[in-house]
Amino acid sequence: MVEARSASRRAQPKAWWAAALVSLASLGVLSSGTSCLSRRDPPRGSANDECAACHGEPSRSGDSLLRSAPPRDLSGGTDSSYPGVGAHSIHLYASDTHAAFACTECHVVPERTDSPGHADDAAPAELVFGALAKTGGRKPAYDRVARRCDNSYCHGPSEAVWTEPRSSAEACGTCHGLPPAAPHPQSKLCSSCHGEVIDAAGKLFSPSLHVDGEVQVSANSCTQCHGSGDDPAPPRDVSGNDSLSALGVGAHQAHLAGGRWSRPLSCQECHDVPAEPDYFDHADGLPAEVRLRGVAQTGDREPAWQPRDARCADSWCHGPGATPAEPTPAWNRVTRLSCTSCHGAPPPAPHPQMSDCSRCHGDMVGSDDVTIIAKDRHVDGHVDVKLDQSCRSCHGGDNAAPPRNVDGDSSLRARGVGAHQTHVLGTPRSRAVPCAECHVVPEEVLAPGHVDTRPPAEVVLSGTANSFGGEARFSAGRCVDTSCHGAVFPGGHRSGGTATAPSWLPVDGEQLACGSCHALPPPRPHPYYSQDCGRCHKNLTPDGQSFLRPDLHVDGVVTFELP
Repeated sequence: MVEARSASRRAQPKAWWAAALVSLASLGVLSSGTSCLSRRDPPRGSANDECAACHGEPSRSGDSLLRSAPPRDLSGGTDSSYPGVGAHSIHLYASDTHAAFACTECHVVPERTDSPGHADDAAPAELVFGALAKTGGRKPAYDRVARRCDNSYCHGPSEAVWTEPRSSAEACGTCHGLPPAAPHPQSKLCSSCHGEVIDAAGKLFSPSLHVDGEVQVSANSCTQCHGSGDDPAPPRDVSGNDSLSALGVGAHQAHLAGGRWSRPLSCQECHDVPAEPDYFDHADGLPAEVRLRGVAQTGDREPAWQPRDARCADSWCHGPGATPAEPTPAWNRVTRLSCTSCHGAPPPAPHPQMSDCSRCHGDMVGSDDVTIIAKDRHVDGHVDVKLDQSCRSCHGGDNAAPPRNVDGDSSLRARGVGAHQTHVLGTPRSRAVPCAECHVVPEEVLAPGHVDTRPPAEVVLSGTANSFGGEARFSAGRCVDTSCHGAVFPGGHRSGGTATAPSWLPVDGEQLACGSCHALPPPRPHPYYSQDCGRCHKNLTPDGQSFLRPDLHVDGVVTFELP
């Protein structure tokens, strides 16, 4: 029906005229006793019979549509290589992949065989594409040289040739990919979304709904395209993958189900979750957009998904990684995580360098410092700290002063330990020194400037250390210009001791010897060059080696009584 003339017809003119005479005779135009020059209306039969008189076959079985369509073309040809025959039968017959197409989808069908513009026009027949071929705003056209339909909805971008028809089964996938190209989801499980048309085996059980101008989408749950059962998270991804190495699978289950260390995460913490699985607004491309929000943004972080190395950058959830050797975990290389996968154990300063996590995080971690006992509150954007609000929570033991320091060290050679106990407990020669004379003591453990600054603790010498006009300070591991150790005496004089700027480390008893803070006796203007200290300082024991009231020694006041 596409062309009425062919090379074969031109080669056999007698056969062509014979076929034409037969057709005219069937219409009653040629009959005995009637002149060819006299017009006579043919006897009116059914419209179906009239169509089949010139093309098609009136004796063919089937309905009128099938009887009226080639093969047989106007020249009597039945070979599909003739343009007037071609793929007419494939279109006019329903198949396993599509319904029967009406003649009006491609041609103007006249009311009568003698309607103007029908049999009175030169062949080939005009192609006037109908609504189906123009679906989606397409502008289809027939290429008579290549003998194919271009830009039609029916065949998409395929190069189906009209005069080289193939069976529908053979052509599956030629009109659109299996699956279609992105932004269509790259899944081969067609039935997940198109269950009204195709079954799980890939067989169309409703051909009439296929190639009908509409895309039947029946996806009404997340698990129809990804996940399984009641769990929407892969595996399976939209491409049907279930391997952890697939980017669409990766650590989805580790996040959605939670694990030894963390709470289950919700989908919307990493993705935009649609109100309904709308095909055009949701499944519009691969890979899925990753938009990190919520917990990942804690602490003013700006998390971002890095697809090249499949990692989340600058997310609070995974921190910066504990070490360069163990960076933020890769999404599609799912491994067993440890405490140090996201933060150090302990985290680096200014976090206190203590390894017994349960001391401060007892509501979260067990006494073994490994087991997370409240997974629903771990990695949730909050750091749960529970202290007994005493100084001994982080340092000290029997009292508030080390040993133990915030690193858990109790060695006297550790800077955080040193001579703390000597000062805090006092000695037979000196009073107990309050913490506030060397440090800023916070009102509560979590006060700003306390545990949120890097060690070592700030040393701010005050009180007795500055007696007699000194400007006491801690420098290079030593107490300098303090009255406590005799660097300054009443009147601004120097005491002449052997260790007036003692080192905090090591603690070896040298600092406690008589004469280490001031000479025996101190130099002028101290009166009398005598070692009989008890003569003026009645606080001494008779042997002159101890004090009756140690609390009155090294207190910023020199007490004496002249004989």
